[in-house]
Amino acid sequence: MVRQNGFTLIEVMVAILLMTIVSLIAWRGLDGVTRADAHLQDSAEQHAQLMRAFNQLQRDFALRATTELAEPPPPDEPTATRPSAPAAISIRSSDSDPLQLELIRAAADQDGKMQRVRWWIENGTLFRASGVARSRYPLPAPKERVAVLSELERVDVRVWRADRGWRHLTGSKEENPAGLEISFSRRTAHGTERYRQVLAPLQ
Repeated sequence: MVRQNGFTLIEVMVAILLMTIVSLIAWRGLDGVTRADAHLQDSAEQHAQLMRAFNQLQRDFALRATTELAEPPPPDEPTATRPSAPAAISIRSSDSDPLQLELIRAAADQDGKMQRVRWWIENGTLFRASGVARSRYPLPAPKERVAVLSELERVDVRVWRADRGWRHLTGSKEENPAGLEISFSRRTAHGTERYRQVLAPLQ
């Protein structure tokens, strides 16, 4: 009689247990890789959003108006009564309105035309709006706002004056400062992160 060799029940159970352990380890490793990938993608998107906001703000300031636009005055109108052009940069900051920034800049790809651009914060989100470009004043008000940066917790604005250095705005309006610093704290999946952008000199 030929004896057939095979696995005992205990050996089969041990093999199943080992495969279960190996599968569990592999699943946990795959889950860790997936979580790390999601973490990196989230960080990359937040970084890209931040850079877009900073780059757009920098571009707006770089294209700020350096010449005045004005309606041709009537020949008989005295010079003293002619309206002056608005400031190229106007900024206000207070506890209720952390940032109210409006500037006049050259319109992209529209030679000789200017447009009004407005930046402000509402409910923890930074918004930007731009008006229609024109070749003379008055310039249309900015419309069609775009959310640029969200999850903001705190915003601080300082302006630079040659005679007083850096100082915080306390509700007062500042026009054409020599420098501008915007600092803010932002909520992320990794905790609160702080950023700062300095725009200077603005002359």
